[in-house]
Amino acid sequence: MSKVKELEILLKEDVLVEVEENIEEALNILDKKKNNKEAKEELEYMEEIQAYFNDVIIDIDNNKLSEKDAEDILEVLEEMRIENQV
Repeated sequence: MSKVKELEILLKEDVLVEVEENIEEALNILDKKKNNKEAKEELEYMEEIQAYFNDVIIDIDNNKLSEKDAEDILEVLEEMRIENQV
């Protein structure tokens, strides 16, 4: 399987699903407590991540993402996964 296809599957089936869950969680916290600075920052960060990965998917759909770029993104995602396990 190409790295581009691997990245596409990972983004659509895992990463963006988790990002959406994090966005919903931050919105729920803000519904209860409007001035929660941490939740606001988390929401902004997750929305930026969501926008970036949505752009990556658009690039994949338009055949504009190289195998090298896909490999680089996969490596960063793996590093992030490892960091979150610690």
